[in-house]
Amino acid sequence: MRYGFCKEFSTPLKTEVDYDLIKMIKDAGFDYVEMRAMLVSSLSDEEFEKLAVYLHELDLACDCCCALFPKTIRVTGKDRNLDDIKAYLEKTFARCARLGAKKVVFGSAPARALDESTTLEEGYAHIGEVVKEAIIPACEKYDITVVMEPLRADACNFINTLSDGYRVVAEAKHPRIALLADTIHMMSNNDNADDIVTYKDALKHIHVAELQRIMPEEAYSDYIKTVMANLNEIGYEGTVSFESKNGEGLESMKKALALLKATLN
Repeated sequence: MRYGFCKEFSTPLKTEVDYDLIKMIKDAGFDYVEMRAMLVSSLSDEEFEKLAVYLHELDLACDCCCALFPKTIRVTGKDRNLDDIKAYLEKTFARCARLGAKKVVFGSAPARALDESTTLEEGYAHIGEVVKEAIIPACEKYDITVVMEPLRADACNFINTLSDGYRVVAEAKHPRIALLADTIHMMSNNDNADDIVTYKDALKHIHVAELQRIMPEEAYSDYIKTVMANLNEIGYEGTVSFESKNGEGLESMKKALALLKATLN
């Protein structure tokens, strides 16, 4: 098992790297930091080199990157452009791979949300085309697996449940396309926590947070207890990241990590 912390919701810095937070993630004892792919992609060459060197010197891995596509890269609807998508993935995956990432999370609500002129079936067809023509070749080139992240219904109108995400995975029929389970999205949708067991063979990454992005330090809600029990039942051995706020900082992060390890071990 590998335990990480996603810096997405624990820093006000969205267009630059929060090095203090990265150092805190290391000091708290996490195995890796989960960087935002679209931030990694947007950095200047000089800024990216600084990040790569810093992680190396800190001896902190970057097993995963989240937030694959920015809102400017549409993957559904008439405005999607495969050439633009391929060019973006080339730069982004090259950088993520340089940081050591083996998984990239495909959440990206603004990029994939369906517009009024795109039906649900058309949306799945568009995503399928992007996966087959652009994502899989980039995955194979850079030894990366993309994990589909179902998002809560009030955040995105497309691919909301694990069954929705699995539809993309099943249609791709490729080992580089897998599934992610995020507790906050599952809870918000009132999804069946036992879907963890149903889709166990496709599940390659987990995001943990209570509602309101609270990081559980002392105990879990009943829902997350069930998710954790199901992960133990299926013998899950993959990566698990907190995608939450970080409480009061270092000590909170240490408590949360200790609780997670005790629960999953």
